[in-house]
Amino acid sequence: MGVIRAIVAAIWGLIRWLGPVTLLLLMPWRWFRRRPAAAPALAAAPEVQAGPEVEDTWPEMPRTGRPGTATDEQVEALMALRVVPAPPCRDLHDYSREEAAAILDAIAFAREVASQVTGGEDEEAPPEAFTALLNDLVAETLSDDELRSFALRWAKSGKPTPIRENTTFDKARAVVLRYWQPHETAS
Repeated sequence: MGVIRAIVAAIWGLIRWLGPVTLLLLMPWRWFRRRPAAAPALAAAPEVQAGPEVEDTWPEMPRTGRPGTATDEQVEALMALRVVPAPPCRDLHDYSREEAAAILDAIAFAREVASQVTGGEDEEAPPEAFTALLNDLVAETLSDDELRSFALRWAKSGKPTPIRENTTFDKARAVVLRYWQPHETAS
């Protein structure tokens, strides 16, 4: 009986000693695990959220593919272009392969549209104005189904220049014209 008590006491002492150590080792995983989205029932009432003059929200790109499957090359390309992840993504690795490819293609499309509409004058624009133009054009391209599919078809066809102008292209042109007005030529 004394031997069993000694074994039980040794096991109990080991558990008491290993318990806190195990908790300390597991704690970082608890800190960095993904948090579930807030339940809609916990969301504040719209009148509380809105407050006085809330800034316009960006249009949202629909989620496609399996989140978290963006390749390292895609993430590096997005980082090189200084893309900031948009909610619900907290990191560029949270995008799917399809979303990352769509963003990269939309950026290339936006640059080509801006260049085509301005006749190359977009290169002379102040950096903050050009960045605002591209941000708005990329957001519009990714959120509008028709414009997004047009941009992705353009990218898949080898990115020919100039881009074929049609009613879909006119949507992108309208975004560029919000930021840029053509110079008047003397007649």
